[in-house]
Amino acid sequence: MKRKVVWSIFGGMLLLLLVACTTFEQDPLPTLVPVLELPDSTPTSVPDPIETAQSTPEAISETEIPAEPLVTDSATTSVDPGGAMAYVNSIGAGLFLVQPDNSAQTQYYALENVEKLLSASFNGARVALISNGRLFVARTDGGGLTEITAVATPSWLTWSPNRDEFAVIDNGDLVVVQADSNNRISVASNMQLSDIPGSVAWSPDGSELLFTCGAQATDLCRVARDGDSVIVNITNNGVDSFAWYREPAWSPNGSQISYVSPDEDKNLQLYVMNADGSGVQQLTTGAGQNSLHQWSPDGEWIAYAHFADSTWHALVVRPDGSETVELSANLPALTAVVPQWDVAGEQVSLLYTADAAVNNVSIALVALNGTAVTPITDNGWQLQWSSSGQQLAYIAGDAQIYVQTPNSDSPFIISCENGCESFIWLP
Repeated sequence: MKRKVVWSIFGGMLLLLLVACTTFEQDPLPTLVPVLELPDSTPTSVPDPIETAQSTPEAISETEIPAEPLVTDSATTSVDPGGAMAYVNSIGAGLFLVQPDNSAQTQYYALENVEKLLSASFNGARVALISNGRLFVARTDGGGLTEITAVATPSWLTWSPNRDEFAVIDNGDLVVVQADSNNRISVASNMQLSDIPGSVAWSPDGSELLFTCGAQATDLCRVARDGDSVIVNITNNGVDSFAWYREPAWSPNGSQISYVSPDEDKNLQLYVMNADGSGVQQLTTGAGQNSLHQWSPDGEWIAYAHFADSTWHALVVRPDGSETVELSANLPALTAVVPQWDVAGEQVSLLYTADAAVNNVSIALVALNGTAVTPITDNGWQLQWSSSGQQLAYIAGDAQIYVQTPNSDSPFIISCENGCESFIWLP
């Protein structure tokens, strides 16, 4: 299995942007160059999105896979999942757990052809992965591996922020799968929704789902996670609208919703509105494309990537548009960038490349004043922070995991058996 450096940022999201731009008869968005495929954003004509959700839980067809924990270190019998890392090695053979100090490492499940490690549940009790084109949920305590056969063509999912359940698009329907009871709740059916990462977002309290809806994703909709409500269209553009929406996201307190959408000149802009759809405010202006936005943990800033004049930039903006800071001003001209907040919301980590011909990704931390840049590596990808925010980890060019504190120049190396393909830092 090859290292996952891809030729697009969030490939599905880019596909939607390109299709939409073609619809508007404008030049397509620029091709994005190799950057990290981060772990955990072409619709067709659909019916009117305002309809009653299907609330009757359906039993999931599942297969329990007997899998005794397989110990890779004879001196170690188990790894405490709390604060551990789960990783898939470069040959896609099994799911491993390892302590961040490398004091213990265990292969929990001896799978073959693991194609993608997805994300962990809110409490780190489960991780999702795709093996041989099938979706599995694995307990990180070694207690069992379940194949979720209800999802026909899995490629992504998004876990609830406070329950062991996840949302996914299955054959155009928005469904919630409960990992404990193995029930499936259809919360938005017969809408032909696009199966695109980043098109569905949980509310911070886990009670609602926000998703792109309507013909060509011309609207944003909300629905209760238990399916016991009518779907609410909060933009109401209708099937003939030329509007379209991407990257729907909730503010940390749930009072606002952000998204990207074209302006009158067909430049992709960043917007914020109240959760009920009122008070729409455009945060970015001018030529170019803005995308990959992310709220700071305290809700005081929104980080995003901006493309103009053949160069990518990373910026942060206040949710009321009162202040904008460029974070990449002291870096060379970038051919790709992904901004990502640290846990405390005090700085932004940037994964970027300044040369499209070089198959390496640089990582740096940038303070919010945009001037203090702390280089981390010039040959890494898939940066993740520990839940405490005291450490960060990334995979380097030798396919091993590097762990360090933000102010340390000497990372600790975790040796992945047969190299590391991707990893998740558990809560």
